[in-house]
Amino acid sequence: MGSSYPEGGPSNVLDLDTRKEIFEYVESNPGVHFNQLKRDLDMETGLLQHHLETLEEYDVLVSEEHQGRRRVFVAQALGEDERAVLSSLRYETTRQILLFLLEEGPARNGELAESAGVSPPTVSWHVSRLVEEGVVTEVADGRTTLYAVEDEELTMGLLVRYQESFVDRAVDRLLDFWG
Repeated sequence: MGSSYPEGGPSNVLDLDTRKEIFEYVESNPGVHFNQLKRDLDMETGLLQHHLETLEEYDVLVSEEHQGRRRVFVAQALGEDERAVLSSLRYETTRQILLFLLEEGPARNGELAESAGVSPPTVSWHVSRLVEEGVVTEVADGRTTLYAVEDEELTMGLLVRYQESFVDRAVDRLLDFWG
């Protein structure tokens, strides 16, 4: 009876240097999107797709769509909530919003827009996605709405754990503040 596994079987899937390189990069940068992975590893699209498909077939990596981008994670290394937070943190504007909320606490749309240097409608778009994903929560404050990070401990833990993967002085500043 034939096996559906490529030569060598599942135990040897990371023996190939290219696959090992992809795995190690994703392990250090969970939630990286396909195009960033392609750029950082200087790999052709077809080659990267082939190896990702193989790594996913063996449940070494898993990818999921997040706001129109294919995000890649080490399979079974992170829970759904962790993947949602990390995926959100991979967008610069969303990361700035989350960092502000972690540093300052609940805030209004206008405060978030000012801190991120973007328009209030842009913040509304990002915040609505964050609320939908359960990363941010809405808090009623009279007639206005404040936004707060749903799970500060989880979010800070991921920022600390993957600090090196965020090339961002704001992350370093927040971690020093919470230090």
